[in-house]
Parts: sequence; structure tokens; C-alpha cells
Amino acid sequence: MKEGRYEYLEEIGAGGMATVYRGMQRSLNRPVAIKVLSATLSDNPAIIKLFKRESLIIARLNHPNIIHVIDRGTTSKGRPVFVMEFVEGINLADGIAGGNFDFNEKVDIAIQICKGVAYAHKLDVIHRDIKPANVIVDNEGFARLLDFGIASFFEVDKDENAPESRMIMGTEAYMAPEQHQGIAKTTTLSDIYSIGVVMHELFTGVLPAPNNPGLSHFDPSISPKLVKLIEKCLSFDASDRPPSVEEVKTEILRAMKGQHIAEEQVNRAGEGLAAIQSKFGLLDVMQEDKYGSAYLYEDKTSQKLLVIKKKTSSTGGYREAKVLQSLKHPNVVNILGTSKNDKVFIVVMEYVSGGSLKDRLIEPMEMQSFLKIAIQTCNALAFAHKNRIYHGNLRPSNILLTADFQVKVSDFGLDEHYRVKKKEENWYGDASTTVDELSDIYSLGAILYHALTGVPPTFKDGVLVKPQVFIQLPLDLQELFSRILSKKREYRPQSVEAISSELLPFIVEQETEIKSGPAEIIEQVKNTVIEYKRVNWITILFGVVMSVSIILNVLLLTKGGGGVRREILTHLKSLFSGF
Repeated sequence: MKEGRYEYLEEIGAGGMATVYRGMQRSLNRPVAIKVLSATLSDNPAIIKLFKRESLIIARLNHPNIIHVIDRGTTSKGRPVFVMEFVEGINLADGIAGGNFDFNEKVDIAIQICKGVAYAHKLDVIHRDIKPANVIVDNEGFARLLDFGIASFFEVDKDENAPESRMIMGTEAYMAPEQHQGIAKTTTLSDIYSIGVVMHELFTGVLPAPNNPGLSHFDPSISPKLVKLIEKCLSFDASDRPPSVEEVKTEILRAMKGQHIAEEQVNRAGEGLAAIQSKFGLLDVMQEDKYGSAYLYEDKTSQKLLVIKKKTSSTGGYREAKVLQSLKHPNVVNILGTSKNDKVFIVVMEYVSGGSLKDRLIEPMEMQSFLKIAIQTCNALAFAHKNRIYHGNLRPSNILLTADFQVKVSDFGLDEHYRVKKKEENWYGDASTTVDELSDIYSLGAILYHALTGVPPTFKDGVLVKPQVFIQLPLDLQELFSRILSKKREYRPQSVEAISSELLPFIVEQETEIKSGPAEIIEQVKNTVIEYKRVNWITILFGVVMSVSIILNVLLLTKGGGGVRREILTHLKSLFSGF
């Protein structure tokens, strides 16, 4: 079957909502997966709305454990369709049934599923249909989530009267109890329940049931900590489940203590760390390439998580890390230790669980969130600059975020060697070889511009291109960005503090809008207004008394005022006769 830009080949999967075909993208001659909405549902407006939303949501999600959307449209018969990357591998449901995975591979798959879902949750996306059939494991063991067909952004769910909010969608065996009340009642905790079901089936081969024996009956390799975690995920009451998928992932790592990591990776991680291995336990490999690596460790005494970065190709960033080790700031990643020899230098730092700003740049950021991140990033850079530390390679990926949205800037001084794609355009640098306060200011402006507009800055003939979303910003903000992103260094604000001072008034404006502020701010503003009214009455009364006094003095002291004086005295006597 041929249609438009794509050639449909054989059917590779079918479900209640849609059919998936293997296809070919003609222009690039590459295999794709084409998902077409079921004919029986194509006349249901609510279903079509949800299906179309899926392609928009997934297209914005950029994570190695989530299938990437390439295109969207309709068939010649008007049925909604979207095109995804084609992954050669095995469906997790088939892999479980066939016993394809050993214990460590099962752990690794569970961790990868958690990483993908945790990323989606940070972007306010709930999956709502997590199950083995919606996970593809490729030939290298990488797991990818698919079928976000009933996913939606949290804010859409606020309208509980919308037809789709009352729909009960999902797969019965994997649905959390609250999902039976409709889409509007589904939360991130519902996804955690589904992950619990998937892990139960992954490790035991069977779905959870009241009369089942314990998980360790099926596989003695399952540690008591892992059993307890899975059972907690399966709690009927959502409030009894782990609070986030990030925590589920962390608890799996703690339960496994690095058991799932390949031996050669463990050996590489330990190189140069012999002195601290007795104190720290390896939990996960976060990154490995020819330029360096990053590993997640746990302090065996305090159980705190930390990251150990090893850089092999240069010593850029070592001096900055050494200085920051003795300095602390709430918006700078805490450096716990540094070490260096002829081949490698090592930085030990705190673990930040909320991901990075890069993860959240899928659409223009709401002003209040933007201002919070912008001011905190300015504070971090201002602190560093006062201590003669310049970042030199500031970008969204090293502006880290905690779970409660606090900024933690990392990787001061690390050069660009960790960017494997040498020809990739650097949207956030001013193309200068000078690393100083002004180069950091340009990078900061480029990042904040991207956050507000949803796209990195571009220039035509040296002039900043202004998309419609930029033109709709307050004029003062437009002018500020034009100066920060000027190619002429002398036109830029000459300090990060200067940028903060121009952003702060926007925060004040946000806080004084009673309708949009938090309840405590509204109450505070109301109290202030009441107090202000009291002051006005006192002022008015004082003014009246002063006016009357002046008039009386004029009348009483001037000639011919005797009759007036007698009249006033008579009135005053009658006024005070009752006291």
C-alpha cells in the first residue's frame, strides 16, 4: 500500500485504538513505523482529539527511552496517522513470554522504563497505558516506550467536563484503581502503579494476583528491597505509592547496588578511584564516551547520592572545581572533592534529581517559571564571577534542576570536548575565543531567549531574528534580550547583576496580580489594602481638623468676627455638653 511520502509494508501490531505498520520513508529511504487510527474509532471526536494529541506530545519528547515521532497527517480516507522511528527489536511482552532476558537484563529494562517515564513526568506528561506491549527492546538492549496515545498534559485535565476526561482508557490488567474513574482522575502515581505491574510481570512472568506466592518464589535473585518496592508501587491507595518515578528508579538502583552493570563498565568506573571505593558504592553508569564519563554513586555511610565525573582528554574545569570545592552557593552544584593525575581528573559532586533545563525546552516557558529560573541562574553566575570563575560553556544541559525546581549550575570551566558532534552548531556561544563575564552573559541570554520563545536565537546579517512569540513579550524584555545577544560586546549589560536588576521588576508585577497569585499572597495583598485604607481615613481626618483650625483662627482673630465667634462657641458648648 502506497500513500503520499510513505510506503506501507506489512502490519506489525494492532490494538484497540490503532494499527501499526512497518513502512518506508521514500525521501530518505529509511524504515519507519506508521500508526493509523482504527476505522471503528475514526468518527469519535474525543478519540480523534486524543490520538492527534499523541503525535504532538511525543514529538516534543526527546529522550533515548522514548520512541521519536517523525511526521503526522491523515490517510486518503481521512483517518489520523503519525509516523515514528522504526526500532528493530523485540516487544517486551513477547520477550517476557519467551524468557529472553536474564535477571540483570530485566533490572536494566526496568531502570530504562523508569528513566523514560520520569523524563515525561518532568514535562507534565502522563503516559496512562504503560505495559510490556508498549515497550520495544532493541538488539543492543535499549528499551523504548511507545504509544502515548492516551497521554495528555496535566493542564488539559483541569476541565473535568470535557468528553475525553470521562473516558476510561488503558489496559485493564495494568490500570491503577483510580483510572477506572476516568482520565481526569489519572495522575503520575497511576503510571507508578502500572510500572509496578510491569516489574512484577517482568521478574516473575505472571501478573500480580491476590493468591500469588511472593515474588521471590518465582526468582530467588529478587532482593527483599526490590520486592518491597514493587509491592509499594502496587498499593491500592495512590498516596501509599512512591511519590515519583525518579524515586522508583533510585530505589531500584539502591536495591541492586550496581549488580546490573556490565563487568567492563564496573572496571572502567573504578579506574583511579581505588582510594574512595570503600566509602562509595557504584549504582549506575550515567554517561561514557571517549572524552570522559559520569557515574552515580551512593555514600555507604550517609546513603546520599553523588556523581563522580572523570575527564580524560583535557584538564579544563579542574581549577574551577577546585575553587568551588571551598565555596558554597544554593544555585551552584556542590563540589565535594577533586583529584588529578597525568591521565585523568575527577570531580565528585552532589546528585541533582530533577534533570536539566534542556529537558524542559519543548515549548515556550510560562513567564513565572521563566523568571524563577532566570533569577536563580543569574545568582549562580554572579557568585561565580565575583570569585573570578567563568563558565565558558553555559548551555541548558548544565543548568540542572532539583525536584522542587531550584537551579543548580554545573560544569564550570569544562570545555566543549564532551560534545561528540564537532560540527553541531553552538546556539549558546558568541563565537568568541575569550572566556569571561561577557561571554557568559551572551550564553545566559541565548538560554533565556530559548526558554521564553521555545527556539534558540538565530541571526540574519548579524541581526537577531524575532519570531512572533518574541514580539509578544514586553518591550522592556525584548530590548534587554537585544542588548544581551548583541554581537558587539560593549553593547551587552556589563554584569549579571545588571540583568537581574532588569528582570526583578517583572517578578514584582507577577506578585501584585491578585487574581493569579497564590492564596497567601492574595491574603497578604488584601491585608495591605485594608491597612492602607485605615491610613487614608486618619490622613483625611487630620486634614479636616487642620482646615477647621485654620478657619477658626482666621474668624476668631479678625475684626468683625464677634458674631461668628459667639455662634461657634454656642455650637461647641452644645457639642461637648453630652461628654
